[in-house]
Amino acid sequence: MSSFRYGPSKPAAVLGIVVGVGMLVFGITQLGEASGGGLAFLVFWCAMVVAITALNTWAAFSGRGSLGTFVSDRDDAPPPGR
Repeated sequence: MSSFRYGPSKPAAVLGIVVGVGMLVFGITQLGEASGGGLAFLVFWCAMVVAITALNTWAAFSGRGSLGTFVSDRDDAPPPGR
């Protein structure tokens, strides 16, 4: 049985980290001016950005960083998408 892992390439994951940090800085700087529903949205925004940035960091710097695994019953089957 063959298995193939998929995930973002290392450069794409690093770009995701950079964009995520920028979005997090934006969210944190806007927290002081927000109130009510806007504040709740920004807290949710920051939590999601932290989660996505953590996933990209794991994918970029871990040897086992992948988002999922394809499993094939045939050992000679090519990886999906090829």
